[in-house]
Amino acid sequence: MDATTLGIARYVAEAGSGGFPERAIHEARRRIIDSVACAAAAYREPFCASIRSFAARYAATPAARIWGSGQATSIEMAAFANGTMVRYQDYSDTHLGKSNGHPSDIIGGLISLAEAFHLSGEALVTAIVVAYETYCSLCDSTALASRAVDQATCAAAGAAAGAARLLGLGQEQAGAAIALALSSGVQLYNVRAGDLSDWKGCAGPNGARNGVFAALLAREGVTGPTAVVEGKGGLRDLVGELDWKAGAGEMPRIVDTHLKFHPVCYHGQAAVDAALAVRAMLAGQRTQAIDPIEVIEVETYEAAFRAMGSDPTRWSPTNRETADHSLPYAVAVALMNGGLTSADYERERLDDAAIRRLMMRIRVGASADLTQAFPAHSRSRVTVRMKDGTVYSHLQDDPKGSAANPLTDAELESKFLELYRPWGDGQMGRQTLDMLWSVDRLADISQLVDRLCEAPEA
Repeated sequence: MDATTLGIARYVAEAGSGGFPERAIHEARRRIIDSVACAAAAYREPFCASIRSFAARYAATPAARIWGSGQATSIEMAAFANGTMVRYQDYSDTHLGKSNGHPSDIIGGLISLAEAFHLSGEALVTAIVVAYETYCSLCDSTALASRAVDQATCAAAGAAAGAARLLGLGQEQAGAAIALALSSGVQLYNVRAGDLSDWKGCAGPNGARNGVFAALLAREGVTGPTAVVEGKGGLRDLVGELDWKAGAGEMPRIVDTHLKFHPVCYHGQAAVDAALAVRAMLAGQRTQAIDPIEVIEVETYEAAFRAMGSDPTRWSPTNRETADHSLPYAVAVALMNGGLTSADYERERLDDAAIRRLMMRIRVGASADLTQAFPAHSRSRVTVRMKDGTVYSHLQDDPKGSAANPLTDAELESKFLELYRPWGDGQMGRQTLDMLWSVDRLADISQLVDRLCEAPEA
């Protein structure tokens, strides 16, 4: 085992043996709450229904269940179906480093594994902290996208680590799980370029599925490459030098991940906040009419510009996947409607002529100053220039939901109760929320999945 893989494997086997800090445990609970909310909100989406139908064709022993419908399937397919629901509406969490990604793509897989083996909530929460640390430390070690490697590769490694911890694998088997996941789970960044496809919302959950499968193989004694990072043809040859070390800080990296306040790519969060602030200025001047606007300038950092404002498709999105990665669309909707919701990605909204006309007045650019501040700060400025020469502008320093400007527990509960509606009324949502706040005290995660499978069929 090469030194990098050995270091990660040792962390997986030994981390938190004396318990993680309460702050990290609390943030893990919050990430589970947020993920369940996102899954519930996406439950009735036709695409998610088709993935559930696909996953339900599989059977296994032990089995796991698909959230909402309660259909039994294999652990891996439950990881894929449940993870896709979490990810589909682009409302789930984010990590920003040299690479960016969505570590909560892993949570559905770890819950499925814990359910199938009747493991405790405490074991699940520990595994989530370990998985996030592995995922985020890989993101922090190298700029994957610049080498055409997608963030879903981090999901494979993180899920393998978390699953290995859940299964109680020792250092050698944990290393094998990581090696198996990486050697088979490298994914292409092309999934996030041009017109975005259905796979945009599936790539991370598929990475998690691969990671869980790798850990199950390692549990059976299957070995992986002995130098998957540093050896010939290993990850380092693909992405360049990297210093991948998990557990090096005083506090687990899960505390530095970000939740979302708006259902849009994380790089659009600050721009939407800024657009809403400018809209309030216009309201204060008793003018919210669109016709007097000459031009709208969106100034952001390079990563946001590259993902959401550098491709012509972002001015003419034809599907949800492209629209929720479009700064022109998100800013135009926020300015016109005073908010951005998942309903704004429905077909009739994408074709709205007024929104399209306003988008044509939007210019997007990257600022050296804002780029320099990233990833510590995700800043964006929206400036509206009126035909009479009046200018309204707002710089959003950190978006609501970021680690620097976090959602309070009360705000997270409000998000949960709003998004949970497809799975139950306010009382059911409150009962589920109470269970989730004490998830680490559950003797068997099946108790939680029982609750998540009480939803009516879509």
